Amino acid sequence: MTQEPEYVAKKSAWKAVTLFRVLFCWLIVPLIIMIVDIAKLKSQKIEFYENYIIQKGGVIAKYERQSTFRGVISVSINQSIHGRMFDYGDIAVDVVGKWDVNTTAIADPKHLKKYLDSRMLAPSSGNTTTIFMA
Repeated sequence: MTQEPEYVAKKSAWKAVTLFRVLFCWLIVPLIIMIVDIAKLKSQKIEFYENYIIQKGGVIAKYERQSTFRGVISVSINQSIHGRMFDYGDIAVDVVGKWDVNTTAIADPKHLKKYLDSRMLAPSSGNTTTIFMA
């Protein structure tokens, strides 16, 4: 029995379309580089499950990496002008431990941020001691 992911984040191909590549697309090399980058970005996805994350990708050589997912401390979005026009951006995530998931060039980054905000860790409500110095 396979479990369905809670959320799937996909990469945006618009990250591969740069001004330099568009201006010089009449040259065959930048066009080939742009096509290869688009294929690589479209093959990548990040699946979020309750306790773990799976990052998959690859066009010819496939890869799959699984990481634990205990909760999020903070989330922020970084978008360039090009990213705002075509709705992609980079997500910066602070978690307990090390975050080794590539969250650059995410399509619809606001939706992923909303999902990660829902997985945010609640502040600790442990006993706190206040010390007054006289």
